[in-house]
Amino acid sequence: MKKIIYSLLFVVFVGEVVGKNADFVELSDSMRELTGRIEELEKIVGEMQKKISSLNDFINKSANEAAIQKEMEAITGKTPEEIIKSALDLIEENSIEEARKILNAFVAKNPTNIYCGMMFFYIGNAYFVEKDYKNAAIEYMKGFKANPTGSKAAETLYKLAICFKQLNEKDKCKSTLNKIISDYSGEFVKKASAELKKIK
Repeated sequence: MKKIIYSLLFVVFVGEVVGKNADFVELSDSMRELTGRIEELEKIVGEMQKKISSLNDFINKSANEAAIQKEMEAITGKTPEEIIKSALDLIEENSIEEARKILNAFVAKNPTNIYCGMMFFYIGNAYFVEKDYKNAAIEYMKGFKANPTGSKAAETLYKLAICFKQLNEKDKCKSTLNKIISDYSGEFVKKASAELKKIK
């Protein structure tokens, strides 16, 4: 009798295990199918993101081209002096970014023009007004390199030295001030000498 009961219990147990295994297999199949769908969706999302990125690039490029065209139109037919005056007026009105744009437009259109040194000087001034001494220094260096004998050369170096001072680059500041003193004459030599005395 016990053997029969044990046998029946064993059969029931095995049936439950088999049933559970069947449920497990079915669950595993569902999980695999779901994982496959997720992977497909991830692939679709990835493709969509690439398309969106390409579209954004196209929009940005178009916007940049339109902006460049607008800036070029703003300088067309104007002399370098008129462009500088327009930029200075914009800086006075606190439209500093606009000022930089028209100055940069001139440089882009006339990269070898003797006035590029002056344009870089005023681009540097636009950054200087914003206390962005790092970018101001970059533009002043470009300006000096473009025209080291121009009317703004000594002032460019003086402003560059002040940028170095603000950036806590004392050695560069000193060497720039000394260059003004040794290579130039006039008011910026006096200013450079006075500034040099302040540096410890």
